[in-house]
Amino acid sequence: MVSRFLGVFMRALQFSRFGEPAEVLKVVDLVQQPLAENEVRVQVEAAALNPSDIVNVQGRFPHTVLPRVPGRDFAGTIVAGPRELVGWRVWGSGGDLGFTRDGAHAEYLDIPTNAVSRRPANISAAEAAAVGVPFLTASNIFERTRMRAGHWVIVTGAAGAVGFAAIELARAWGARVIALIKDDAQRARLNMDKVASVATSAAGNLQEVVKETTGGRGADIALNGLGADMLPELFASLADGGRVAVYSVLFAGKDAPIDLLQFYRHRRELIGINNAHVTLAQSAAMLSNLQPLFDSGELAPPRIGARYRLDEGAAAYAAVRAAPGKVVLMF
Repeated sequence: MVSRFLGVFMRALQFSRFGEPAEVLKVVDLVQQPLAENEVRVQVEAAALNPSDIVNVQGRFPHTVLPRVPGRDFAGTIVAGPRELVGWRVWGSGGDLGFTRDGAHAEYLDIPTNAVSRRPANISAAEAAAVGVPFLTASNIFERTRMRAGHWVIVTGAAGAVGFAAIELARAWGARVIALIKDDAQRARLNMDKVASVATSAAGNLQEVVKETTGGRGADIALNGLGADMLPELFASLADGGRVAVYSVLFAGKDAPIDLLQFYRHRRELIGINNAHVTLAQSAAMLSNLQPLFDSGELAPPRIGARYRLDEGAAAYAAVRAAPGKVVLMF
């Protein structure tokens, strides 16, 4: 075991009460605790921000324990722990990071040894840090919905981070994608080589586009990261036996009526996806499975929309929903 520590204190973003990030997030000096026998210490090089980090600081996750350092996604280098792991360049994410244990918006992060995953060699630290939540969410969705090569997949919010990851993974695994974006202004964010067709919420043409693209059959899987308002239209766009996966309701409500007659007659499924239950170790295993696809270039890394320093943390949080790509803290 390497016992060397780089310093007694580390700088971190922390909140001691819930509220708007600009009001409650502070840059603080925290004492680094001794490493447990089954842990490593990662010097963080980059840490991504997600909408769930904002919601967490606002107090909308009931299991968050205060005071807390937020942040779920990171890339860095192991600087303390078992000798054979020191020097590894790693990446990670976890449903407990930033909620029940201190997260990645800090200079150093302690994680269990079974949560160590080598990051791809051919992408930057910022790109590696941005992979976590979006790609793990999409991967979890496709596992739960039993996606197979040849399936038609509707990706709502296709211009967003999870939408980008879903398109990348669907194409890498042989599925065909119908993208739904807000309006034509978002079309430039899509890799048109990886989508078969594009519908827009502004035109209200999803069902029409799906019918035309699939030859009247309908889609096998639909991703709903918007909320309840989208559910009827997504169900109406499915083939018999189709599945809708709901992974967020931040933008379009949480209460949705379902026509149960049509639901059972068409053998549909509604599946809830909650990555808050995916541990650091489980996330590491999923990321390790994706790593060869990034190394080969089969998966493209997320687009980085803005980079901030730790002492610009409040501004970084404010930029999450406005930046045309992922927002990342750089150390």
